[in-house]
Amino acid sequence: MTAFVAAGGASLLAHGVHWTIVLGGTAGMVALVLPAVLDRFAPRLARYVDPAPRRPRDEHERRVHEVRARLLARAPSGAPTATPFFPLDVVPGSSDATPPSYAAALTAPLALTASLAAAGVHAAVGAAHLSGQPLLGSLFVLCALAQLAWAAQLLQAPSAPLVLAGLVGNAGLVAAWLATRLPVLPQLAPEPFGVWDVLAAGWEVALVATCAVLLASGTATTRPAPWRGWRPVARAALVCSALLLLLTSTSGVPA
Repeated sequence: MTAFVAAGGASLLAHGVHWTIVLGGTAGMVALVLPAVLDRFAPRLARYVDPAPRRPRDEHERRVHEVRARLLARAPSGAPTATPFFPLDVVPGSSDATPPSYAAALTAPLALTASLAAAGVHAAVGAAHLSGQPLLGSLFVLCALAQLAWAAQLLQAPSAPLVLAGLVGNAGLVAAWLATRLPVLPQLAPEPFGVWDVLAAGWEVALVATCAVLLASGTATTRPAPWRGWRPVARAALVCSALLLLLTSTSGVPA
């Protein structure tokens, strides 16, 4: 009875972790995409969704709005002027005017996205395995919690040991997955490839690669920038990861 209750609690936890990541990723995707879509097709609505100054589309717009910014700075109080937008999405002279580094805008956000997405997969398959294979299901849930904790630590206090742990741990997970899918050991029949495990392995490979880049470039202590400072590639990775998790979770693909 105790084991049954424990399995039920672990399954509930795994489902909660999985859907928190899926829904959180979907909300992040909407937050990234919606302002740009409204800015292009419904600019009057865009200011209500994203009131911050937006990024110029080309050099001409940048120069035009630099002139407007100067006029705004010199205008008397209460004088009507056009709302400017700035290249860095911030008001010039503010403490946030320095653009984020390459690692903060691309490499670290990619690592963060990959870790969260892989955690979402492990939570889903853990919940599915807890009833029939409680030991394997518990292992998947622990992997999900570890990847979540790693992502949280990367946001709070990144360090070289943390990045190295992410590289080694996820490389080990990929190696263990390959060992179960390829005829490495003759006494064990290889498991078939599935959608969930391929997705998890892909995100873990991406996490290993980004951790290696952070370590090799000496930027392992770099914290991911706020999402407004992410490079387009990092934003696209977040959107694609959220879509893949959402579609896989709602399409009935067996875990």
